[in-house]
Amino acid sequence: MPQNPAHCLEALKVELQKQIARRLAINKDFSDYSGQDISLFQEDLLAECQSSVSEKWFYTHLKNQNPKLPRIDVLHLLSRYCNYASWEEFCRQHEKEPLKASPKRTKFWLLPIVFLLMAGLSYFLWPQSRKVNLKFIDAYTQNEIPLKSLSIQKINQEKRGLSLPRAEAEANDSLEIKGAYYKTQKVQVAEVDTLRIALYPDDYALMLNYFSRSDVQDLKKRQEQLLEAIHPEAKIFQSHPDFQGIELLNREEFIERLLLPIDPLRNLEIQDIVYREGSIYRLRFVQKND
Repeated sequence: MPQNPAHCLEALKVELQKQIARRLAINKDFSDYSGQDISLFQEDLLAECQSSVSEKWFYTHLKNQNPKLPRIDVLHLLSRYCNYASWEEFCRQHEKEPLKASPKRTKFWLLPIVFLLMAGLSYFLWPQSRKVNLKFIDAYTQNEIPLKSLSIQKINQEKRGLSLPRAEAEANDSLEIKGAYYKTQKVQVAEVDTLRIALYPDDYALMLNYFSRSDVQDLKKRQEQLLEAIHPEAKIFQSHPDFQGIELLNREEFIERLLLPIDPLRNLEIQDIVYREGSIYRLRFVQKND
């Protein structure tokens, strides 16, 4: 048992935050994590250590301060994620070291004052940016794409990762647009009243969606198409909202369950898709009941 478990826990949080930043490029304090950030961490933890933590646990022990020590099995899990053999090994290496606070947590009380001063100066010294309405169009059908089916983020250097709550941006903003069934696209916002942005459908995502909603006519042909579309080392995550869990599948398991003649995967709704070498490398989906 560590001599100072509380000290070790704080050190593990700092190390965990650095590891997530290296692996997932999420450079935030845990208190600032969004639901999507938490979900990405859960998936990476599951892929790396074959186990994960719940969103409730993240809020209880990382997003908020909690004086209680987490369960020992979770401490082992997070220590392994940070490349230590166990919680005990992590503590042995850190108990004698002074705890280095995350720079984002130091003098936190000064941030609101600094923010107000900067906001006041910017209002008087710089003109207000021009607002531009955004309209997203399917490049093939020319139909409008609803905002709720897309994820739009500003990727300006000073505003990286800021999600847009509505179809509106500022002139000269750089945007990254993602959709489960559309290819990722980066756009520079022009100084116009309304900017039409054409998005191209993701053929593989649409193929998976179609396969899950139609009867198998040629099993061998569909199997060959899926093997070509999915990377051999792909990790596929099936969300189970009713049980607040995630199931990990490899390529072969996913294809077999998709093509099963009895009780196959049906009505897939793709939540996120990542490609490597032109093939699906990461896939997250949920099975709809309707």
